[in-house]
Amino acid sequence: MVQAEFGRDLQTIWLSSGSDKLPTGVDLSHSIKHNHQLCASVPNWNFHWKIIENEVVHHLTDRQFQCGFLYEAITVDSHHLESLEIDDELEEWFVEEVVDLLEDREELDSFFLKTLEPHPPEQPADPVSISRDPPVVTSFYKVYHPNRAGSLPTPGMNLLRALEEDKYAHHRNNGNPHYPFANQTEWELVQWMNNTSLTQQQIDAFLRLSYVKQNPISVQSARDMRARIEALPTVPQWQHQTFTYPGYKTKDPITIFWRNPLEVVKDLYSNPIFAPCLEHNPYRLYPSPTSNDRMFTEFMSGDFAWDYQTTLPLGHSFVGIILASDKTPLTIGTGNREMHPLLISITNIDAGVRMKATSRSFALIAYLPIAKFVDVTDHEQSILKARLFHLCLDKILGPLKAAERTGEHMSDSAGRVRIVHTPLAVYIADYPEQQLVSCVAGSQSPVTTAHSSQFGDRPPGGMHPPRTRNITLSAISQAVTKTDPYPSNSARALEPFWRVCQSYGLNGVTKPFWADWGSACPSIFLAHDPLHGLHKFFWDHVVKWAINIMTGPELDARLKILPPRIGVQHWANGVSKLKQVTGREYRELEKVFIAAINGGVNSRVMCALRSLLDFIFQSQSLFFYEETFEALSAALSEFHDNKQAIIDANGRRGTKGTINHFRIPKLEMLHIIIRSAHLLGAPYQWTSDITERCHITHVKTPYRRSNRRDFHEQCARFMDRVEKLNLFGLFVALKRNNTSLLNEMEVETTAVADHYPEQTWLSRVLPHDQQISNRRSRKTLFDKKKGLIAVDEMTVISLNVRPHRQVLIDTMPHDYGLADLRPALGDYLSGLSYSQRKGQRKSGPFCPLPFSSIDVWHNFRIQHRSVQDSRLISPHFTVQAMPPDLKSGLPFGICNTVLVSGDNGDRTFRVVGGCRVAQIRLVFRLTNDTVDRALVYAEFFKFASEHTEIDDNDNEVYIPAPDIDMFLVHRHLRGNKSHMGDVLPLDEVLQVVDLVPKHGRYADESLTCDNSMEGHSFYINNFSTKENFHAILSYQ
Repeated sequence: MVQAEFGRDLQTIWLSSGSDKLPTGVDLSHSIKHNHQLCASVPNWNFHWKIIENEVVHHLTDRQFQCGFLYEAITVDSHHLESLEIDDELEEWFVEEVVDLLEDREELDSFFLKTLEPHPPEQPADPVSISRDPPVVTSFYKVYHPNRAGSLPTPGMNLLRALEEDKYAHHRNNGNPHYPFANQTEWELVQWMNNTSLTQQQIDAFLRLSYVKQNPISVQSARDMRARIEALPTVPQWQHQTFTYPGYKTKDPITIFWRNPLEVVKDLYSNPIFAPCLEHNPYRLYPSPTSNDRMFTEFMSGDFAWDYQTTLPLGHSFVGIILASDKTPLTIGTGNREMHPLLISITNIDAGVRMKATSRSFALIAYLPIAKFVDVTDHEQSILKARLFHLCLDKILGPLKAAERTGEHMSDSAGRVRIVHTPLAVYIADYPEQQLVSCVAGSQSPVTTAHSSQFGDRPPGGMHPPRTRNITLSAISQAVTKTDPYPSNSARALEPFWRVCQSYGLNGVTKPFWADWGSACPSIFLAHDPLHGLHKFFWDHVVKWAINIMTGPELDARLKILPPRIGVQHWANGVSKLKQVTGREYRELEKVFIAAINGGVNSRVMCALRSLLDFIFQSQSLFFYEETFEALSAALSEFHDNKQAIIDANGRRGTKGTINHFRIPKLEMLHIIIRSAHLLGAPYQWTSDITERCHITHVKTPYRRSNRRDFHEQCARFMDRVEKLNLFGLFVALKRNNTSLLNEMEVETTAVADHYPEQTWLSRVLPHDQQISNRRSRKTLFDKKKGLIAVDEMTVISLNVRPHRQVLIDTMPHDYGLADLRPALGDYLSGLSYSQRKGQRKSGPFCPLPFSSIDVWHNFRIQHRSVQDSRLISPHFTVQAMPPDLKSGLPFGICNTVLVSGDNGDRTFRVVGGCRVAQIRLVFRLTNDTVDRALVYAEFFKFASEHTEIDDNDNEVYIPAPDIDMFLVHRHLRGNKSHMGDVLPLDEVLQVVDLVPKHGRYADESLTCDNSMEGHSFYINNFSTKENFHAILSYQ
C-alpha cells in the first residue's frame, strides 16, 4: 500500500511539472532538483525521500543490479546535491554515501565498468507502481539490463492456484481433492487406463470384471471416464473452423484446429515447475567480474533479448515466443496421411530444461490444414499452399501480436503480476519450412540474400547480407505492383504473378504472418537447426564424399575394426548400405568418422572434411566465447581453402557424373551460425530434435488412439485430456499433502543443472516419501555413497563394492596374459614411481610378494562434470578390463584406453612429465592392503616425437599431427618387444580416450575389432564425445 501511494505521489509530482509520463531515473533526478519546494509540499515527503535513499543505497551496493540510469541521474546532479533544501540527516547521507562515491573514481569505474548502457527510448509507461526483481546470484558474472523486469502490486495466481477457482473447487476443498473422482485409488486407476493403449471397449470390459464389481469404483464406463476427465479444471480450449479459399476448390474441406496461443503462453509462464529455471531479465554474461570476454549461452544472454528489452517501458518485461512446425507422416507405405502440428514454447525457460521432452515445455497450439487445391497448375498449387499457411498462422497468432504491441498482464510462477510483451524470437523449422516462413522462392536462402548460384561460395565478411524483413516486404510491394496477385479464377490465372515473384525471389505470399508482429525479422528468428543443418548435412554430403573417394566397402571395413566400448555404437555392418538413419546415428558416426578415414584420403581432402567436423562440434558448444567464434570462422575458412580437393578426388558425384560446385543450401546456412549465436544464444538449443520427439507424443500417439476417421478432432480431444490429467496430477499431489500451491521455494544453490524440473520441484515441496511422477531425476556417480574414488571436484570414479573375483598372482600370466604383473607389483611396493625408475623394471620376474592373490574388478565407471559448465554432469563411461576369453572369441579381452596424469598430477601434454595414454589391463586391490587403495595395471603408449613444439612457457609439448589434427601415439615397447606397463593408483585416471588404428591407403585386412588394439600406431580420437573434444583442447 505504501509503495502504491508512493508511486501515485511521484506521479503527482511529475505531472505537476508538465509531463504526461512516469519519470525515469534521470527525470526523477531533474524533478527533485528543480521542484524540491514542490516535493516538500507533498504529505510525508521526508518518509518518501527515505525510501528513495534506501533504493539508491541498495542499487549502488548491489553488484548484480546494474542500474545505468541511476548512475547517470546521480552523475548529472552531483554538483547540485548540496543546494537541495533537505534536512541535515538526508544531506549528510547524500554527501557521505553518494558524493564520496562519485569522487572515488577508481571504485566507481570498476563498479560501473559494464553497467553504463544507452538509455532506452522514452516510452509511455502504465501509471502503476512497479517493483523491480531482486538480483539473482549465478556462478558466472551476469550484467543485467538496467531496465529490470518489474511486478505490479496487484497479486496474481500461478497456474496451480488458478485451479482453485474451478467450478468444482468447493468439492475439492471439502475433503476430496480428487473430485470428480472418489479417492486417490480411483484417480490413479483412471490415470493408468487413460495413459495405456486400451480401447474404450477394453476399458468397458475391464469395468465389468467381477473383481472390479467386488471393489467398486464410481466410474461406470469408458464414456463416463472421459466425461469426468473433460470436466477437470480447464486448460486452453481447442476450437476449430472450416472455411473455403475464395475462388479455388480443394479436394477436402479446409479445417483448422487451434488454441489461443496467448493462454498457452500464460500457462507456461505461470507454471511453478519452471520457477527455478525461468529467467525474466536479459543479461550479459562474463566468466568473472574482471573479464571482458563476453559469453553467449542461453537466449537471455544474446543481443536480441538485450536490444528488445531496451525498447520496452520501464519495468516491463517480455516472453520470447518459440514456434516450431513441420509436416509429419502418419502412415508408412499406404494412406499418404500427414499432419502439420504447430508447437509453442518460451525462451525464458532454461535451454537444458526446455529441450527435455519430459519437461512438457513445448505445447501444441494448432493442427494446420494440409490442403490439395484442384484444377490448378503446380506453380499455382505452391502459391496457394504457401498463402494458406500464412493465413492460418496470422489467424492463430493474432493474440500474441496484440500482446507484443501493448503488453499483457501475466502472473508468473510465484503469483507476481508482470506486464509482459510477446515478440517472436525463434522459429524452429527445417530448410523447406524456413523458405515457406520467410516467403522466398526455392532458389533463395531464407536468411541471407544469397541466390542458389552463390551457395558454397566463401562470402565476404563470413556471411552474405541478411535478408531483413524490409528487403522481403519491399520485394513483395514491388511484385504486387507488377501484376495482380489475386486475379479472377481462371485457368493459369496465377502464372503471371508466379513469374514476377520468381524474378524477385518470392514464393507468392503477399501477407506474411510476421509482417505485423512488431519488428519480427526472418533473418533473426529463423535460427539454425542443428539436426538438419549439421547432422543431416554431415550424412547427406560429408559421408557421401568419403564413400565416393574411398569406396563404401573400404569405409565399412575401417568402421568394423574399431574397438568396441560400452555406450558407443559399434558399426558391425558398416554404413555405406544404410537407407534410413536416425539423428542419433548421425551423431554416433560423427564421433568416429574422421579417425576412421585416416590414410584413406589425401591430406587436402582430410583437411576439408576434418574442418567441417571441427565446425560441427564447435557449433554445439554450450558457451560461445570470442575464441569459439574465431574457431568457427577458421574451420569454415579451412574448408573453403581445401574444398576443391574433394572435387579433384571425385568426391562430388551425382547421377550424371562429377559435380563441379558446392551449391548446397545447408552449406550456405552454416555461415549464419556466428551471427545467430550473437543474437539468440548457443545454437544447440534450437535443434528440431525436441519437436521431432513431440511429433510422437503430440501427433502420432493421438492418431493411433483414434479410429482414423476425422482424426484431427480426435487428436485435439486426446491432447486436451492429456494436459488436464498432467495438470490435475500436480494439483492433487499438493492438495492431499496440504502443501501451498504458491511456489515459495527457498532459493537453493545447486551444483548440478536441473533438467528434470517437475520431479525436482515436487521433491522440494512434498514429503520425501511422496513419489508422484513417473520420471525420476537421473542419479549420477556423484550421488553415490559407496565405492567412490573421488579424483577431484570435477571427476569421480566408482567401483563395485564387491570385486568380481579373486585371482592368484601365479595364474595371472595364464588367465590375463600379464607375465609382467609380479615384477610390476614389486616395483610398486618399492615406492619408486614410474618416472623415478625412468620406466625401467627393477624387480625380477620371481620377486617375492607379501600376498598371493588380489581382488579383481572387470570394469570401473568414471564420470565428469562438463568442461564447459561445471553445473552439468556428463553421462558416465564404463571402462572395461576384461581378460582374454577364447570361448567368447576375445583372444585379447576387452581393455579400454584412458588418459592418466603425469608427474605430480600433471595434466598437460608436456614431453617431460606430462600425462600419458594407457590401456587398462587389470583393475585390482591388494588383499593385504590396509589402505584399501584401488590400483590398475596399465600398458602405455608414447606420443609421436616428431610432433612437438615449444609453448609460451618454454616447455616442449606434444602437438596433434597435421591435417587430421589428432595426437599420434605408438605402443611403448620394451627392448624385448613386450608392452611397457606398470601399476598405477586408479585415481590417476583422468578420462576415457578412444584410440583408432593408423591406416595406410587401405585398411589391414587382418585387423578385426578384437585385435585392432594390438597394433603399433594410433590416433587419439578427440571427436569421441563432445566433452572429450573440449577436454582434450583444455589439456593442450
